[in-house]
Amino acid sequence: MHARLRVDPSDDGTPPACHPRAVPAAAAPLIGFLIGAAFAWVASEELARDGSIGARALTVVSLFGLLVFAPIAGYFLAFAPDWSYAYLVDSQRLPSAADLGWVLLDAASVPAGFARGARHARVRRSAPLMRLIALPAAAASCLVLVALPRLGVHASYAQFHGDFGTRPVSGSPLGHALLAMTLVLLAGVSVTVVWLRRASRAARRD
Repeated sequence: MHARLRVDPSDDGTPPACHPRAVPAAAAPLIGFLIGAAFAWVASEELARDGSIGARALTVVSLFGLLVFAPIAGYFLAFAPDWSYAYLVDSQRLPSAADLGWVLLDAASVPAGFARGARHARVRRSAPLMRLIALPAAAASCLVLVALPRLGVHASYAQFHGDFGTRPVSGSPLGHALLAMTLVLLAGVSVTVVWLRRASRAARRD
């Protein structure tokens, strides 16, 4: 969910960070960043043993970002572009490179979060690491909640703004895709966590 719009304070006092225009551009990279930071917490044993960022763990996390997280974001940009931009812009007027740029940003956000979190995980500084996870989680939740009325509608840009032909996301093909992609994301996170935990247990034995 992304949009290339300038974020302005709302007239009703809504903070700029939680304004609907900020949601599409910010939420997905924030989610990727917090997932990466959480992976660093899981890999803390291996990171502490290596005393560095952990090349093996970083490779696995980067593959998750490239092969799981980015394709999920890219799927909705490809098959539900107007919904992905929260009906803030007409996707047909955007250059094709815009979607690619956002997908690459999503892919990079996961290893970026891991690299940042590894600085705290390898020295066992749990409080800063928890804040690193909590802050983007809170920001992403705020952004998504503000945009929820828009994201609950399945339509084209013209339909949404013309108030015709719209339907609830629930029960629609888009709703089924959201459910399927959520399961894919959870499966990918689970597999990555299992690998990182095994690496951490091996680090403790060594």
